[in-house]
Amino acid sequence: IPVSPSVAAVSRRKKRKMGMYSLVPKKKNKVLKQRTVLEMFQRMSQSPPNPQVRDRTTRFTLKDLWTVSSFCPPQSSESSLKKKWKKKVKGDHAWLRPSRKCKRKLKAKTEGLSGTVNVKRPVFLEYLLWCFLAVSGSVESTDTDMVQELPLCSCRMEMPKSREILTLADRKCMATESIDSQLSRCQSAVLKHEMMRPSNSVQLLVLCEDHRTGMVKHQCCPGCGFFCRAGVFMECQPEVNISHRFHRACASVLKGQSFCPHCGEEVSKTKEVTIAKADTTSTVPLTHGSCVPTTSEGKADTTTGGSTRLSILGEGKADSTLPKPPRSHDTSVLPLGSRTGPVEAGSGTGPPPGSIKETLESVLLALDAEKPKKLRFHPKQLYISAKQGELQKVLLMLVDGIDPNFNMESQNKRTPLHVAAEAGHQEVCHMLVQAGANLDMCDEDQRTPLMEACENNHLDTVRYLLRAGAIVSHKDVEGSTCLHLAGHFGHFGIVQHLLSTGLVDINCQDDGGWTAMIWATEYKHVDQVKLLLSKGADINIRDKEENICLHWAAFSGCVEIAEILLGAKCDLNTVNIHGDSPMHIASRESRLDCVNLFLSRGADISLKNKEGETPMECCSQNSKVWTALQASKKQREANSNQTGPVEKLLNRDIARGYEKVPIPCVNAVDSEPCPDNYKYVPESCVTSPMNIDKNITHLQYCVCKDDCSSASCMCGQLSLRCWYDKESRLLPEFCNEEPPLIFECNHACSCWRTCKNRVVQNGLRIRLQLFRTQMMGWGVKTLQDIPQGTFVCEYVGEIISDTEADVRENDSYLFSLDSKVGDMYCVDARFYGNISRFINHHCEPNLFPCRVFTSHQDLRFPHIAFFACKNISAGDELGFDYGDHFWDVKGKLFRCQCGSSKCKHSATAIAQRQADSTPGDQQPSALPDTSSSTPSSPS
Repeated sequence: IPVSPSVAAVSRRKKRKMGMYSLVPKKKNKVLKQRTVLEMFQRMSQSPPNPQVRDRTTRFTLKDLWTVSSFCPPQSSESSLKKKWKKKVKGDHAWLRPSRKCKRKLKAKTEGLSGTVNVKRPVFLEYLLWCFLAVSGSVESTDTDMVQELPLCSCRMEMPKSREILTLADRKCMATESIDSQLSRCQSAVLKHEMMRPSNSVQLLVLCEDHRTGMVKHQCCPGCGFFCRAGVFMECQPEVNISHRFHRACASVLKGQSFCPHCGEEVSKTKEVTIAKADTTSTVPLTHGSCVPTTSEGKADTTTGGSTRLSILGEGKADSTLPKPPRSHDTSVLPLGSRTGPVEAGSGTGPPPGSIKETLESVLLALDAEKPKKLRFHPKQLYISAKQGELQKVLLMLVDGIDPNFNMESQNKRTPLHVAAEAGHQEVCHMLVQAGANLDMCDEDQRTPLMEACENNHLDTVRYLLRAGAIVSHKDVEGSTCLHLAGHFGHFGIVQHLLSTGLVDINCQDDGGWTAMIWATEYKHVDQVKLLLSKGADINIRDKEENICLHWAAFSGCVEIAEILLGAKCDLNTVNIHGDSPMHIASRESRLDCVNLFLSRGADISLKNKEGETPMECCSQNSKVWTALQASKKQREANSNQTGPVEKLLNRDIARGYEKVPIPCVNAVDSEPCPDNYKYVPESCVTSPMNIDKNITHLQYCVCKDDCSSASCMCGQLSLRCWYDKESRLLPEFCNEEPPLIFECNHACSCWRTCKNRVVQNGLRIRLQLFRTQMMGWGVKTLQDIPQGTFVCEYVGEIISDTEADVRENDSYLFSLDSKVGDMYCVDARFYGNISRFINHHCEPNLFPCRVFTSHQDLRFPHIAFFACKNISAGDELGFDYGDHFWDVKGKLFRCQCGSSKCKHSATAIAQRQADSTPGDQQPSALPDTSSSTPSSPS
């Protein structure tokens, strides 16, 4: 018999914490005859199992007995959420059995009421006994012979595991979901073997973690045992943060009135709700076939914040509706957004900007028009809704105060912005960013949301994140940047846009030494290779095993890319750490087309790797590749008498890996070995105290927040102006004859390390080669085109004083620093030096020296940097003017052999000057007094 609410009844309502089932009333109005457990179960077995007819043996209103504590407030991480939950509920968790101490307390209370029952019972039997004993004295009855009750749901009860049921279930979840009146069986793996069920009329079930969570949240109907996941259901809300779902037909019926089968609330106080398929509080993402309810349904899920269109059905009509945006462009109404269709390469998959604006405006207007019922969301729901592009739900949850930076530990600590960017939901990304989402938040793999958007080819999302300020140079745990990821998957549009920003290093290497060009080469992205090459990508950069792009083109067998690389002056006979040339790899991989291409370009087929194998020995005998190599070998042997010396690779890298690019040494002139009478060092060194002022407090620095391109940059003002352009080259108006001092930004500056006023400190970036010349011993040539104004290398050696230089016998490698401040110093590259010690003199130089300051500003010790004074083609020898003072001393010992038509120090030119009575034709060099290597000596 339903009990009318009264003050006394309200006062008797007993709240309980989640997982505790102590239903002992505060006072007993009437003590009924005590019954044994056997008698109680006999009465229960006689009751009808029909969920619509639930007559029981006691009358009461469970609303007086059932109140559940609210969920934990939002946390910024799943781990902190769990910790606070454990602290709050301690031993009273819904899925944990009562502790021994708790059992003894409850048992003592039970014995105090009954006085006779003192037997050991299973936990569930004790729970049933407590329910009956508590209810028996809670409400006075006018008919003691006819006692009826509404059953209390057991959604939060956990039963001992059963080996038989677990075996029958094949260790798979036994849950059945009700989705739009269609039933589907869950087949997820079971982690916990303890059983659960919503009521006694439903069989015990072994559930997966997802459905165990749904059971505890009362999402399983006690009448039929089906989980109410999607469709039209009844919903009871005893508190704003608690909801009970059940089918209308499964409501408990008592004396013609219907009640909630979970808590006993009258059905008239419940409401009918519609739950969309995309909505779930589970941590398991939904399938791609999720649908969205139409606006004609006029219903919304009030538990999770509503479906894609907000409207609540009450009294048979809609209370609020949301204007429907254009369906052809609105990705926010689709559960999976852009993933519902194929992704086109090179194009963004997001909706047009106008559609996004309309969608956002409609959502905001709907939110402003009506304050929705205060709902409580789990932070995990924001992650799921962001992943599926549910813009309105995301907005409601953000308004509700859920942390937009909440990270899912079970999902690699990714945030909602990660999954929104991964799916290309630009409008969701915008909402999250406006709510304070960290643009550069990293997951466990150090991936940022921008990297997810680049990898999945969402161009519009990439553009938005970059405009919002996302860092494009960030690296993940493997050292990959956004450019690497886009290059790997061949997303042409993404690569093109990243390069257009000017914020990426096109030659940046990951932890394996791979550049975007290498990734594009291996995966045969021809258009991308052409794009990167046109933007200045270096095709000769080596990876960790010293492979260049041509090695990977041979490995993949892409002849078109191999031809492009060879056309860009890629070294055909370069070898990796194993001694393999591209021909070795093409032969080993049976890439016949590449082998024929390399043979036509003159590849060395006699070159042996570290295993002593030639390309012919790397392939199967009598194969097509072997036959082609054999034929080429015989032809070359026949022509060997008519050809000159073959170029020999003496050293694959004279820098021994100390430079960012290797410097090979070759000889096609004589039998001279690679020079080894010096120590290669990448930076100038000292052998005696020089007292260089490196005190950071003595540095002048800039406070720029941009790329130091403004006139207010202090470092630029010290240099008269910033002389570098965005390509890290000197401006055309830079004076080569009388170059000013250049002060680059230093570690005391506030600007980024990637600002444009940092060039020389970035080190050697140009592909150079040490080779044997015909007339001048060793020389240096470039393996790539060098535009005018490009930094080539620094003159490196031992810093000594002028006094020390005067007593040294061999002064062929001295370069005066010409500081004009205090004592004089010079750099001697005789015993310590880099590739610059081999650069010869040229009367028509293509390089010029300039004094540059980087890590310190001690004017006595500038860096001597060589820049290109004109465009230099690949294969050209490098040279600079040694100065007239050098030839005044050394001209008595040898003559210049540069071969220029304007040579001033050749034997012919000197004889002409001696015969000429007007020596005024000579023009003094404007360069500092320098000395360098003697052309006739290899050392």
